[in-house]
Amino acid sequence: MSHFQQAAVFYQQARYVEAIQYYLSGLEHDKSRYHIYADLAKAYEMVGKWEQALACLDIAFQLCPDSPTIIRRQARIREEKKFYEKLVAETDLFDHPSTKFIRTLQNKDLEIPQRTVEDEFLKLTVEPPFMPRTLWHICQLIVKTYKEVGTKFDCFPNRRILISIINSYDTSAQTDLPSWAGGCYDGHITIKYCADGEPELGVLLTLIRHEWTHLLVDHLTHGSCPVWLNEGLAQTIARPLFSYEKHVLQQADKESTLPTLSELNQPLSDFSTSRRKIAYLHSAAIVSAMIDVGGFHSIRKLLRKIDNGMPVEIAMKRIYGRGIIRRVTDI
Repeated sequence: MSHFQQAAVFYQQARYVEAIQYYLSGLEHDKSRYHIYADLAKAYEMVGKWEQALACLDIAFQLCPDSPTIIRRQARIREEKKFYEKLVAETDLFDHPSTKFIRTLQNKDLEIPQRTVEDEFLKLTVEPPFMPRTLWHICQLIVKTYKEVGTKFDCFPNRRILISIINSYDTSAQTDLPSWAGGCYDGHITIKYCADGEPELGVLLTLIRHEWTHLLVDHLTHGSCPVWLNEGLAQTIARPLFSYEKHVLQQADKESTLPTLSELNQPLSDFSTSRRKIAYLHSAAIVSAMIDVGGFHSIRKLLRKIDNGMPVEIAMKRIYGRGIIRRVTDI
């Protein structure tokens, strides 16, 4: 039990690799507890190891076939696995680094892990160092994000973007990020992941898209965008809501616990863990509804009005009509 208890502590601290290690150590002594396999699956999920997560849930299901928790987790992880695998497949990454890319590496030996890639557009720092092939893939993800997200916002920064990607498990680097945050933008982009090897590229791409959106919104509004709109745009651009996330929103709506727009404009660090999750999801649902009503060009128009000093409620009424506030707050 001490192994399982320590694993649970590590999981709450977002130290998922160590949680996995302790769950596995405990299971060497006791393989009878279905909920341990279910919790181990959740830890594997957090590091993007979908196959291992589903294998653990298969064992848990054999031990307790009538557990609704296991059935829900299986559905959730299968949906995530399908989405992220498809996302990477559709990205069409080139495996072999270009000559131009090789010239940007500090060390030209392609067999030695690299820490930094730097050119006129980008300075990418990773810790611990990655093999050049992985860096090449990540640089392709960043270029793809630059083009696709930039086209949505019609915004292409002409300055060099600084990006740090840090493995919270296997690094000595310290960040000010809370354990629940996968990244932040504060003038440059910091992205955090947890893995016992290299990052899951699908998850990493969504994190890059999320923080890149914050970068563009900050550029377009000079820091005056409301929190809920900023986070909702980042969530919506990063990826669509999953089925289980929509269910969470539906339950909160039934229980009348959805946060209001004024509550959503508070810093996310002010929310409890459960409320923070709903705040993120509700912000994304609101933005999605706004895009459904007016298309993404309406978002660009809204951001321009906010940048010009117009209160967001007035700007929304002018762009979407008087009923939009009631509509989005009733989602």
